[in-house]
Amino acid sequence: MNARHPMMRPLYATAVLLAIGLGWIAWGWMHAQSLTSGLDLKSGKAHYAITLAFAPEAFHVTRLQAIGRVIEVKDATVFMMDVAGADVSDVATNYWVRGIASWPGR
Repeated sequence: MNARHPMMRPLYATAVLLAIGLGWIAWGWMHAQSLTSGLDLKSGKAHYAITLAFAPEAFHVTRLQAIGRVIEVKDATVFMMDVAGADVSDVATNYWVRGIASWPGR
């Protein structure tokens, strides 16, 4: 079969979609690593201030409530308590997360 054969088109499309998907996953992983590099995520649950790229909407707050207690939302930052390190890493893979910092809590 040559490259112009009609059966090759689906293979090329699948390869392109697979490359895009893997690129998105790799970008999310690198984004999470850059946001959490200075945090100690291995020591159980902790408190974090998670800054989003924009003011959080109900979708974002609901996603964050699933991993810990949302204490306060101020501008684009959500202050959370009792969040596991693995959950912080998972949230950090989202493109809408711009920063994560430790927070002493209340």
